[in-house]
Amino acid sequence: MPLPMAEAAPHREPIVVSGDGAPRVHIWQIGCQMNTADADALSEAFAEIGLRPGADLAEADLTVLVTCAVRQHAEDKANAKLGELKAWKRDRPGRAIAVTGCMVGEHGGELLRRFRHLDYVFDMREPDGFLARVRDLYQGALQGPVPLPASDRLCAYLPVILGCNEMCTYCIVPFVRGRELSRPAEEIEADARRLVGRGVAEITLLGQNVNSYRDPDSGAGLPELMRLVDRVPGLRRMRFLTSHPRNASPDLFSAIAELGTACEQLHLPVQSGSDSCLRRMKREYSVAEYLRILERARRRVPGIALTTDIIVGFCGETEAEFEATYHMLETVQFDTVHIQAYSPRPGTAAYRRADDIPREVKSERLHRVLDLQRGISHRRNQALVGSQVEVLVEGLGQDGRPFGRTRQGRLVWSDAPAGAGDVLSLTVTSATAWQLAAG
Repeated sequence: MPLPMAEAAPHREPIVVSGDGAPRVHIWQIGCQMNTADADALSEAFAEIGLRPGADLAEADLTVLVTCAVRQHAEDKANAKLGELKAWKRDRPGRAIAVTGCMVGEHGGELLRRFRHLDYVFDMREPDGFLARVRDLYQGALQGPVPLPASDRLCAYLPVILGCNEMCTYCIVPFVRGRELSRPAEEIEADARRLVGRGVAEITLLGQNVNSYRDPDSGAGLPELMRLVDRVPGLRRMRFLTSHPRNASPDLFSAIAELGTACEQLHLPVQSGSDSCLRRMKREYSVAEYLRILERARRRVPGIALTTDIIVGFCGETEAEFEATYHMLETVQFDTVHIQAYSPRPGTAAYRRADDIPREVKSERLHRVLDLQRGISHRRNQALVGSQVEVLVEGLGQDGRPFGRTRQGRLVWSDAPAGAGDVLSLTVTSATAWQLAAG
């Protein structure tokens, strides 16, 4: 359940605003794309009540950490950041620190007891209580809404479904993000129009299981939502993350194929190429079923880029199970694979199992997959040399060259004169495993 109000430390000192003008907010974020969307939403909420988001840490009056607890490494980084902020707060009395995100869902008010310099924790699913406290504490320093400048982002994440109903044994997301809750389609369309109005050219529809989306009023699914967003004037591109194989329907592939803004890319996490390992993970599909889904996607959307997630070293993973994953990757030839070594998370079903794969074995398996995928990605990118690609320019590198991404999500560098927001048709001249050069 979300925290109904922000929890505050009992030793909270009065907030003091430095200098003139509205209080300034620094937002630090780590973790998945949903956390990026949450940080963006907080920036807009702060601006609405009169604070100025986007401040550098050194100039800020309030710092908010949007945290992740899905993997221990991300939680360790957030804990380290909290430790660093003790000196930042001490340097100027009146500064305040707040924490939200998945660590609040996992630890709640315990964070206030562990970090005595922390002032507030709040649940991102119910931020109104925290925002009301901030508005009351700053009082006279607020002079009404602060207009946000036109977005300097060309690409934005748009949450469409919150939470997760899957109970994968390794994953803490259902416990820290709650059960699935789809947003109304009309509300999502309005948000898409607002983002495009602020200069966004590419929107990624976002959810832990985005293809579980169901409009609360009509019951329409993700393909229907994509058709609605596709009609937003000025939108150049649309993607979606992250899909579950059980909900990857033919209608979804038809939407990708038929809609002008829908990019030819599908991220479909498989996690393992072994049926026995998938059963321990409670993924509820077989490798054969997963491969049939990919075959349907490739048949319906020619040239589609396929990407996936892999976990190595899950509880009890035998050498034969790992080899099955390795063989599946060789067979499918994904464009990109995101690889993680298994990290036990308290509260999950897998946490009750022995984490019995030695660290050195996990590392060896991870690097074997990395080496395999590096070769596959290089060959797939090399096959594009001489072909035409459409590139949405996202910015300029330090050397002044424009960079951007193809509709399939590949990074491209070019010598052609261009600026952010331009859409170029370019010829690929060379390729590595990670990027293309085109002109």
